[in-house]
Amino acid sequence: SGNAPPHWLVNFWVADADGTAEKTKKLGGRILAPPFDIPGFRQAVLADPQGAVFSVAQLKRTG
Repeated sequence: SGNAPPHWLVNFWVADADGTAEKTKKLGGRILAPPFDIPGFRQAVLADPQGAVFSVAQLKRTG
């Protein structure tokens, strides 16, 4: 929204962003931004059970 304070965000490359988001939820974490598509990859923003926020990204295959 443009009003967030300065922060950092760790990103992990994964083979399956949707599956990783669901597994995070199953293991007690939270899905903060469900998987969404942007040019070149699919991404989700998640939080672990202690509240640490991170994102995962899946490279989209083209062709």
